[in-house]
Amino acid sequence: MHVGSHLTTLKIASGKIIVNITRIFNKLINLRCFPHTVNLACKAVIAALARSDYGSTTGDHTDPISTLRALVRAVRALSLRRQHFSEICEKYDLDLQLLCDVDTRWSSTLYMIERALHLEKPLDDICSSEEFQDLEKFKLSSEEWDGLAAAREILMVPEAFQQKLSAEKTPTLCNVLPAFDTMVSVWNELQESMDEPYFDIIQAGIDKLDAYHNRAELVPAYMISMCELSFLIIPQMIY
Repeated sequence: MHVGSHLTTLKIASGKIIVNITRIFNKLINLRCFPHTVNLACKAVIAALARSDYGSTTGDHTDPISTLRALVRAVRALSLRRQHFSEICEKYDLDLQLLCDVDTRWSSTLYMIERALHLEKPLDDICSSEEFQDLEKFKLSSEEWDGLAAAREILMVPEAFQQKLSAEKTPTLCNVLPAFDTMVSVWNELQESMDEPYFDIIQAGIDKLDAYHNRAELVPAYMISMCELSFLIIPQMIY
């Protein structure tokens, strides 16, 4: 019984040690994937746009993206509205359909904005249409359209880098991490070129990327991937 008791204690102790080692190991190797981190950064940008002074508009509008989303859903909801919108698009020689975003994919918000900017005149027309006066509350002002154009410019930066890395057959950490630095650099340039309200909006995304980068620097995989292993010499085999 005495020996058995000791064995039981050792098993419990060794189990706890293994659990603790596993937790430490997971912290050392745990590194979020590039798309997930970019998703967090872009969602932070979109949320910052809604919180900005620019975003606090009058009436039923909250921010340009939310207003656009509501307008797109309203137009797509009824067949008569869709048909009327298609007829308006034909008048402008545009053969395009509205796109609605989904909450789980930030890039879908970019695509929705980009498509809407191409369809700005038809959207303005249907909001001013006598047939659908209930859509007038969704009519975007020129300032809000400018805000959507700025949002597109900001979101096109991570989109370009994500597409580039997605094209790689085997994405590597040594390519992903420099992409973060370059993305932050491009966003910094945008901060200098765009109006003041957008500085803080872009900064919200940069802060997310910086948090990832700071965490990545603590992961051994990061240090290994960024090292130039020039000290490794493979000796020539002599037969």
